[in-house]
Amino acid sequence: MKRPALLLALAAALPFAPALHAAHPAVSGEMAGVWLPDSKRSDRAPRVPLHPEAAESREKWLAEYGPVDQRIDDTNASCIAEPMPWPARLIAQYPFELLFTTDRVTVFYEVFGSLRRIPIGTPRNTFDSLPSAMGTSSGRWEGDTLVVETHTIRRDGAGKPTGDAPISNARRIIERFSMGKDEAGNKQLRNELTIVDPVVLTAPVKFTMRYKWSPDIFVGEYLCQQDIWDQNLQGSPSSVPWRK
Repeated sequence: MKRPALLLALAAALPFAPALHAAHPAVSGEMAGVWLPDSKRSDRAPRVPLHPEAAESREKWLAEYGPVDQRIDDTNASCIAEPMPWPARLIAQYPFELLFTTDRVTVFYEVFGSLRRIPIGTPRNTFDSLPSAMGTSSGRWEGDTLVVETHTIRRDGAGKPTGDAPISNARRIIERFSMGKDEAGNKQLRNELTIVDPVVLTAPVKFTMRYKWSPDIFVGEYLCQQDIWDQNLQGSPSSVPWRK
């Protein structure tokens, strides 16, 4: 086939070819940008219903490593980032940014400099990844709602000082992001979270976070190690458990 004829044939076939990329709906333009937790309108993390074995595991942890002193037994003070869904349910005023690019949503959290890369349209069981604090996520659009499912979350010790429940390999977190408005008519991002862990939890745990549109806020650096080093240089007493 001559080149002009080949080009014409390819052009004719393009309308019938499958889409190479999953397009984001128009609402993604509303979601994109910087957001701050709306602490007044967000749910507090509920108590988790533990299986007896999970509760026993936490009690054993406390018996071995306790008693817990919340003033010093703080993993955050040692710059250890808490696993999901901690950054998503945090009500402290640390901003995060949503960025939509081809086939991907990226979430930049200021706290601990955490980063989530969420491919759109990739089935959850196609991943081959190691456990991490942010886990491994995949997303899909259901109309104007962005649904994100996260698994392979790093397992921390049961009975941690933060009070979080144990985590099993079966842990999944489903997030449903949607747009709305608050009582004053301001733009609001909502995240309905469901934590599923049949090994640890007797029932799924659900709560909703709400975020304020904050275009004038910059997601800055979070240099936790720098704070510890500055304490050392200034001779300030440290609350870090391993450095008395």
